[in-house]
Amino acid sequence: MAKLSISHPLVISLTLGVGLSVVAALFVGHWQLSNQRSRFQRQIDHLTTALQRSLNRYTDVLAFLGDYYRVSDGQVNRLEFEQFAARSLQLYPGIQALEWAPLVSHGERSAFEQRIQQQGYPHFHITELGPDYTLVAAAERPYYIPVTYIAPMEGNEVAFGFDLRSNPARTTAIEAARDRGTITATSPIRLVQEQRDQYGFLVFLPLYQSGTLPTDLASRRQGFEGFLLGVFRVSDVVEESLQDLQYDIDFVLYDQGLRDDPGNPTPEFLGYYDSRQQRLTPQHSPRVHPQNRDPRQPADRILCPSPNSCTHTLTVGDRQWQVSFVPSPSYPVSAAYGTPITLLVGLLLTGSFTSLLYNLNRELVGAQHLNHLKLRFFSMASHELRTPLSTILLSAESLQLHYQDWSEDQKRVNIQRICLTAKRMGQQITDMLTLTRSEVGKLDFNPELVAVDPLCRHIITDLEVGTSPRITLIGLDPAITAFWDKSLVRSLMTNLVTNALKYSPAPSPVTVTLQAQANQVVITVSDQGRGIPATERQAVQEAFVRGSNVDNIPGTGLGLAVVNTCVAMHRGQWRIDSTAGEGTTVSVTLPLD
Repeated sequence: MAKLSISHPLVISLTLGVGLSVVAALFVGHWQLSNQRSRFQRQIDHLTTALQRSLNRYTDVLAFLGDYYRVSDGQVNRLEFEQFAARSLQLYPGIQALEWAPLVSHGERSAFEQRIQQQGYPHFHITELGPDYTLVAAAERPYYIPVTYIAPMEGNEVAFGFDLRSNPARTTAIEAARDRGTITATSPIRLVQEQRDQYGFLVFLPLYQSGTLPTDLASRRQGFEGFLLGVFRVSDVVEESLQDLQYDIDFVLYDQGLRDDPGNPTPEFLGYYDSRQQRLTPQHSPRVHPQNRDPRQPADRILCPSPNSCTHTLTVGDRQWQVSFVPSPSYPVSAAYGTPITLLVGLLLTGSFTSLLYNLNRELVGAQHLNHLKLRFFSMASHELRTPLSTILLSAESLQLHYQDWSEDQKRVNIQRICLTAKRMGQQITDMLTLTRSEVGKLDFNPELVAVDPLCRHIITDLEVGTSPRITLIGLDPAITAFWDKSLVRSLMTNLVTNALKYSPAPSPVTVTLQAQANQVVITVSDQGRGIPATERQAVQEAFVRGSNVDNIPGTGLGLAVVNTCVAMHRGQWRIDSTAGEGTTVSVTLPLD
């Protein structure tokens, strides 16, 4: 019985400890896997966004050209068309041609051909592809939609006079665009004038005699005047949009047909993107196809457990393209070392129980501290907002009373005081809202591709308005870009630089340094002020906590707490190096993606 009484608690403790260790190990393994999947998903989201923005830019070219036609009442000659299209052709390398194709009835065909011939094109005829894929005179049909204006003409001569209705691949998009009055794209086609091995697609914008979109189908067909169309090269469009995104991610593009067509055919292959070469090729790659992944690729199974998890949809006019992503063979996938380590550590039952009790007690203390912070928040907000409001009201009343008596310089000084006080008040409100939303988990994070150096220079310029220049910026290559939330980065830098200016005696300088290191940027702000005592560096990162040596300098104690929140939202790191009485240097490291 004695032996049983001794071993029974041991067995229970050992069983409980092993069970907790296994659960913890599984959780850590899942956490590591989730982090890798989240990073991969963020990157394919960036790729999808870049592709969709590029496609929108290309289709917008037709919209701008359509606006030009409408303001010109449809009276655009060949030279005007070419001049208007010239800038778009320079800016968008994926454009093969921009064209105008009017509606020509069979009865008007002969006169139409003669009119174009008299414009300097004696061999012009309305054509179509013959059985041997050579251009021949178009067969008789009730009406034609011949390509009449082309920019550029060089390299696209074979399309001049081509009847768009003669090609079945174009007919579906033509009729859909005419009847709906919207920009519509064709399925992938091989362009006869294409020098590189790639697919192309056409985008149609219908124009009507009234200059506006008729309200019903019959009026649209009756008032249809012709098409503006863009001939785009798929590979060039894709490669241009991704030239600034260096991810080891491959993908394949498929055309899924019209969005609202329930009878869409089998998706048509558009191309395979090889991230190592940064090229889209028309050769199939079974490894990328969602249903045919190579089982020898472990990264595929880890980062894309199901076909839908790595498949996105793009909109091109009224069509949809499917993008199926997979990591390239060189994509970095880290080994899950956390699982066995956690399992070994978890076997220490005493430490597990102690850690649990410690965490529970810390949460209790944290909740009490949070209630205390809320009371301090409302008290601080009431005091800090009342002071600048009083300054603004007093300055405004003085300006109103003495407007006729004061000189222009006095008025300007008073107005500048109002503006600067309002800006400081606005920054205080922004800081309070940032911390409050972060506290309840409602702080928005909206990253976008930004140029790092110009953004930082713009923020510093705003901070120096109305003051003597004290800030020196050591920048970096303006071409370096990052996926950052501009609003949060502005709050971060504003608080760091404002603190450096506030706690440094004028006119001592403040230096802001930008450095690029691998896939991250280090922002360093240095001053020659009073510094932060070594024992208080950690505490001042919390809300409403200020250093003991601030004396009578006003402040809320929110600045470094806001910096901490902004850095955390960007998954970055930061540190404070300071010596009391000798200055402070704050270094913030933010990832580029």
